[in-house]
Amino acid sequence: MRSIKGKKVTWIDLFKPTIEDLDAIKKIHKFHPIILDELLHSSVRTRSERYGEYLFLVYHFAEYDQVSKTSRRTEIDFLITKNTIITAHYENLEQLNQLFDLFSKNQKERDRVLNGDTLLATYAAFEKAISFSLRQLHHIEEQVTRIAEDIFADKEEELLRTISEVKRNILDYRLITRHQEKFFQNIHDLGLSFWGEKSRVYLTDLMNDNIPVQRNLESYFETIESLENTNAQLLEARTNRVIKRFTVGAFLSSIPLYFVFFSEFTYIHEIFAASPTRFWISFFVIHGTVIGLWLIFKHKKIV
Repeated sequence: MRSIKGKKVTWIDLFKPTIEDLDAIKKIHKFHPIILDELLHSSVRTRSERYGEYLFLVYHFAEYDQVSKTSRRTEIDFLITKNTIITAHYENLEQLNQLFDLFSKNQKERDRVLNGDTLLATYAAFEKAISFSLRQLHHIEEQVTRIAEDIFADKEEELLRTISEVKRNILDYRLITRHQEKFFQNIHDLGLSFWGEKSRVYLTDLMNDNIPVQRNLESYFETIESLENTNAQLLEARTNRVIKRFTVGAFLSSIPLYFVFFSEFTYIHEIFAASPTRFWISFFVIHGTVIGLWLIFKHKKIV
């Protein structure tokens, strides 16, 4: 547990909350035991609820996992009274670390945010979270751009796996953040009654700042699907070219085989035996025919 105090507001941050942490929290405010118990484990869904004099919020956002190469769900829980904000999380979050470092080193900023009530602190926390989400989306944008640049570079087979990984990442990101727009809308509505009319501009700004997250995500998904279809068509065309070359090669190689086959007939064999020149003439005519057909196919871009 760590905390930082401003003029009128206290921010308490719980990393992997324990029973002892909850016992300490009980002394600050009479939170319902069921709500406190929610802080001990991650939740399967986002929540935005008001219980009398405090708000309970569960916020999910996506974070890229380098090992699994896809987005995984990360959670921050909020208990917010008029003069105390409590955050609980189960992973070390750089967004909160940055805010605590800022307030620890910058007295002026701490007095500005942690003053009056918890509105500005709540706004600062979610602004950091949204900024982090946009940064994660920027990584997806870079991956999609890289695929678009390589799509016509004869790397179809390599791109199959890359496109699949990026598409899975986008799908997981969508699954994690699909309720964010509704979440910020609920915070807007709850916040107006909790903090009053002065909160409207801050809560509306959070709603607007979150819109690009969903819009960009949908755009990247449509783009990666188009790139996937294009890559599949290019791979199919490449495969057809290979099959066509093998077919032409088989046809051309069959011509000398026919020559060998027919030469085994007794009367044809006697003709070649009687005049070896006839054999060589036939040999060069057949191979000349093969080469000529190959050049014709090459000219017509069949092979």
